[in-house]
Amino acid sequence: MAEKKTDLEREDFFENPNANGNVWPFQRCPAFSPRVDAFENNCWHCRYADFHLDRDKPLEVGICCFPKLIT
Repeated sequence: MAEKKTDLEREDFFENPNANGNVWPFQRCPAFSPRVDAFENNCWHCRYADFHLDRDKPLEVGICCFPKLIT
C-alpha cells in the first residue's frame, strides 16, 4: 500500500501559472524561471513566486506574481 505524502513531499503541476493565486513551495508550472540560487524547479525557487524570502520570516504559502519577476 502506498504511503500518503505530506504537503511538503507532494508535487502539483499547474498547466498554466497560478497568477495572483496562492502557491505552495512544492508546486510547479511551465512558466518556472529559477532564482539565482535555485537548485530545484518548483515554486519555492521560482522568480515569479513571492514567499517573502527577503524578510525575517518567509511565508509557508506564497503568491504567484506571474508575469512580474520578484527579486
